[in-house]
Amino acid sequence: NDPSLTTINLSSNALFKMKTYDYSKMLAEALVGNTYVTELVLNENEITDADCEWIKMLLATNKSITTMSIEKNKISSDGCTLIAQGLETNGTLVALSLMNNGPFGEGCMDAWLKTFHDNITLYDLKWRLNSRSSFALNSSITRNRSIARLKKEGKEWEHLLPDHLRAVKPPAPAGPPADEPEEPPAEPAAEVPPAEAPTKL
Repeated sequence: NDPSLTTINLSSNALFKMKTYDYSKMLAEALVGNTYVTELVLNENEITDADCEWIKMLLATNKSITTMSIEKNKISSDGCTLIAQGLETNGTLVALSLMNNGPFGEGCMDAWLKTFHDNITLYDLKWRLNSRSSFALNSSITRNRSIARLKKEGKEWEHLLPDHLRAVKPPAPAGPPADEPEEPPAEPAAEVPPAEAPTKL
């Protein structure tokens, strides 16, 4: 966890290519608790779908990486699904490039739609996608981009959140009980003079 190391670029790394699964595992485990690396580049390393299990773990646990590039690897829809699953709870990654993989299609779309149901951070996603559901996905990305812009400008953004992520406002506290009208004091009973005894003649 070196403060001076903020970017890791292992593109076209000969050792990585020889043992992609082992190096993906080591990298993911090393970055789990890292708080300084903000950019990770793994282009042209022959990363496969199986290796994406470790990328999934990395994305689900790391809290500092904001930019990741995994271009020109051997990732298909299966590996892309794992990456999407790792991003479900990720709140830091804003940019991901998966160019020159795939092509990705319907096989991974359900996972990505599920991810963007909760992920409100990722807004820069580069890939080659062939899917009828791409419109819904693009709408979520546009939403996330708007949220990021409004946050940066210090403006209100919570109204853009999906309904299930909006804070539930507690019910307004009950006001004091209404004062019951006071009954007017009872008037004192009128005094009845004692009856006079009849006069004898």
